Amino acid sequence: MTEVRQDAGTRDATGQASASSARGVVGRCPIHLDPADPAFAADPFPFYAQARAHGSATEVDLANGTTAWFVAAHGDAKDVLTDTRFSAAPPRKDRQAARAGLEDHMLNSDGSRHARLRRMVARTFGPAAVEALRPRIEALADELLDDLAGAEGPTDLVSAYAFPLPVFVMCEVLGVPPVDRDALRGWTYAVSAPKAAAGPEVVARSWSDMHAYFAGLIADKRRAPGTDLFSALVHAHDAEGALTDSELLSMAFLLLFAGYETTMNLLAGGTLTLLTNPAQRRRVATGETAWAACVEELLRLVSPLEGATWRFATQDVEVGEATVPAGASVLVSLAGANHDPAVYDDPEGFDPDRDGPRHLAFGHGI
Repeated sequence: MTEVRQDAGTRDATGQASASSARGVVGRCPIHLDPADPAFAADPFPFYAQARAHGSATEVDLANGTTAWFVAAHGDAKDVLTDTRFSAAPPRKDRQAARAGLEDHMLNSDGSRHARLRRMVARTFGPAAVEALRPRIEALADELLDDLAGAEGPTDLVSAYAFPLPVFVMCEVLGVPPVDRDALRGWTYAVSAPKAAAGPEVVARSWSDMHAYFAGLIADKRRAPGTDLFSALVHAHDAEGALTDSELLSMAFLLLFAGYETTMNLLAGGTLTLLTNPAQRRRVATGETAWAACVEELLRLVSPLEGATWRFATQDVEVGEATVPAGASVLVSLAGANHDPAVYDDPEGFDPDRDGPRHLAFGHGI
């Protein structure tokens, strides 16, 4: 599962950071959330059940000394994510300039700005353009699988396959030369891994190096566009003109992280699920169960994104029986919503043939 960072008022590389609640009083909340707790990391679903038992939205203490409102029920999650009274644009806090520039992307924006950025991406990344990537993606997957097959002894699936494959694919999308892939992979890991994995100096330097690299990449593509999709985006225009350098910087960052994180988590979690459910695995292998249905159920069960990007109440908002106060930070748990027993029978079970509403693995609304 994705780590939920606890930097008050900021977000982590995946858009999932913590923020302080405007009216929270630490210590009086019924639930304490510490994603760094090994017990939570190993199995967060009892926490989500506890949160749902406290109501539609419950205020929780965070490990960094702040509070936030937590939503883990399927219906309430959809309501919050489509309610325009909750903004996706984070409050401006003191952050490293390079990080702030990269994180000022489409998912952290509202209204017309979000709509324009999304429209520009949709025009560039059409079905035909994405389908054209298939041969290269298959080649990259085969290369990594060949390396796995040739490895001696046990191999870590995440580090050997689930992590590098989507990073390398997004390098293809961005037009990153193969010689630069390992550097980008290193920066990606440094800024998204749990805090214990890299010291603050390494993380800060990685943000700066990534910012400088993308700035240079954009300049190169303005001068000499390639055949990659990012080159097309650099030169795309609408009625308001082309995207600015700052918009392209944050878009490159978003493409990289949005492109790799969900895929990495699904590859790893999905493989484990299939290995531990041999009967269902055989049904998929023999065609009794369609791969499409299997993938959709894995998206629900694995929930490759722990939570949506943070929301911030612009006014007092009623969520079920709770009132979330203006200025409060709200974390919508996509994983919790996908395991809501009020919506899914046996939510912890793997059943590709199940009926029920669509999962929220990729969020909901804008």
